[in-house]
Amino acid sequence: MSAIPIVAPSSDGAPSPLTKSPPPKPISKSNSVNAKRLCRNVIIHGFCKFEDKGCEFNHDVSNKLSSQTSPDRKTSARLSLPTRANTLPNSMVSSVSADSVNAPVFVPKSISDNSVQAQSGPSTLTSPVHPTSPIESSDTGIQLQTTNPMPALTNSFSHFDIMDNSSPVPPNFQSPMPEDMMNMMTPNGVDPYFYMNSGYPRQPLQYHLYTSPLPHVANVHPNQRPIQSFFLQDQLREQLTRRNEATLAVPSGLESTTIPQEVYVYHSLCPLEDKPGQILGHPSWIYKATCSVDGRTYALVRIEGFRLVNELAMSVVESWRHIRHCNIISIREAFTTRAFGDSSLIFTYDYHPCSMTLFNAHFTSHAQLALQIQLQAMGNNTMLIPESTLWSYITQISSALKAIHGSGLASRNIEVNKILVTGKNRLRISCAGIMDVLQYDDGPNVAHFQQEDLLSFGKLVVALACNSLQSLHDLPQSFEFIAHHYSPDLKDLVLYLLGKPQPTKSIDEVITSIGPRILHEINCSQFYTDALESELGKELENGRLVRLLSKLGFINERPEFDMDPRWSETGDRYIIKLFRDYVYHQVDENGVPVVDMAHVLTCLNKLDAGVDEKIMLMSRDEQSCLVVSYKEIKNCISAAFNDISSGRK
Repeated sequence: MSAIPIVAPSSDGAPSPLTKSPPPKPISKSNSVNAKRLCRNVIIHGFCKFEDKGCEFNHDVSNKLSSQTSPDRKTSARLSLPTRANTLPNSMVSSVSADSVNAPVFVPKSISDNSVQAQSGPSTLTSPVHPTSPIESSDTGIQLQTTNPMPALTNSFSHFDIMDNSSPVPPNFQSPMPEDMMNMMTPNGVDPYFYMNSGYPRQPLQYHLYTSPLPHVANVHPNQRPIQSFFLQDQLREQLTRRNEATLAVPSGLESTTIPQEVYVYHSLCPLEDKPGQILGHPSWIYKATCSVDGRTYALVRIEGFRLVNELAMSVVESWRHIRHCNIISIREAFTTRAFGDSSLIFTYDYHPCSMTLFNAHFTSHAQLALQIQLQAMGNNTMLIPESTLWSYITQISSALKAIHGSGLASRNIEVNKILVTGKNRLRISCAGIMDVLQYDDGPNVAHFQQEDLLSFGKLVVALACNSLQSLHDLPQSFEFIAHHYSPDLKDLVLYLLGKPQPTKSIDEVITSIGPRILHEINCSQFYTDALESELGKELENGRLVRLLSKLGFINERPEFDMDPRWSETGDRYIIKLFRDYVYHQVDENGVPVVDMAHVLTCLNKLDAGVDEKIMLMSRDEQSCLVVSYKEIKNCISAAFNDISSGRK
């Protein structure tokens, strides 16, 4: 069987270097059979450049159908393309009949449906598709799968498909498209997947790498641990993966064109909210950006259209920079810029990915539904935040206010949209220092602002306890509700915080009154730390095992050393190969592969430690056995890896 190379002619009409031009021969009686055959150049390219130079094949397309349907003629392989097929790459070529050689130029349906129908006629791409059939070539004996043209397509070549020959296709058939993909089509009919448009919505990642075992297969073998016990919990893994994805997110579509590429020493700005907020009547935006100095990611709070009048206002930021607290988002610096086309004031804070405000966490419709599902799972039919959660919030906010007031400052931002939830019941006060800069005063009344912090703290507790922001409009009824559903300690705290300002009223008194609750919060925090350390211990050996697996991958079955007697299956390399079969290729008595993660990890840990325990390795033909220790195998691996790394064989 021979292969015939098919090469498209060059644009200038010169012969291709890959094909030889046949010498012109007169048509004789001996070549009468060839004279009836349609020239392959006409079939493939639509024309033949040797037609007037003695080509002995037929070049009349009109006689093609009659010659093919002749009963005394064998069916030949028909390979053709749409018009101007030589302008398409080989990967885009489809096997269709020769009728489409003179077909009109393809016009996408999304551009003009009427024009396509007017130009195409009954024999264009909208014609019914005939079943495919293997046809044997009379010249080479190669079987080709030939089809007629596909039905009308909606946009691009990415929807070409092979039709099934078992069922007829209706005339108006169109290739199916998923609903979510149809929603992503742009108005001009351009397929975003085909053109790699960065504006289409990205599909969600598969965060759950390891799912929980089913009940009927969870404990098949009593001595075999499930695979989930060797890796992080699915929820923790998903949380960390989401944070990594949020940290590496980049702007797409129109956002990338409206945001400056660089602001001071920060680049790769990405907006963290869809619409601007309001701070003292000024529009505010929040961006994620990367610092070119240390390469870390920070959050930039931009006050749009603010003109700094007093430069001494920036000195307040220096006082806030010295506060480092686990419940306060630290501020790094503040500066003015015109990179956004206006006079903007920028505050730089630490970035906490996947965080949300207290308002989004508790007072939105989605948050209310999530709370209802959580409480129903716990057997509680009320729509109230658990008291343990409230005391956790109170403890954290009190600790943050203690650090702020102890530094001679005031928070001035104890609000549901200024406090972030960065983890499981973990709160952090954001926007530190912004109010001090925007409302700078040479002689600020810090004591007055500290009393306002306590009052705002009490209002926040009332809103959370009543699970409604409207509860602040009727405080007496809210007090009765809290007294009925929560402990007296919570009611007493709210009454103290909402009381009249007094010289003795301070955050220290609040901390003294909630002392027992603070101890409970510390205990819960320690338990959570122990749980995280336990999850971290599951990944402790991953680094060592990956290095060991990498060495084994470098050594085993290197293709360039297959014929080298110094790297053949003898000596140390043969022992390493048999050890790999011992670890990964074991089978049971029925010949079924054994997939035991505990066995793999145990063997690799013993190998990395180099213990003296001996194991028996068997050859694949079961004709020889070797008894070696893990220590000896480790020495073999070290010697073989050193030979590779040093360039020796």
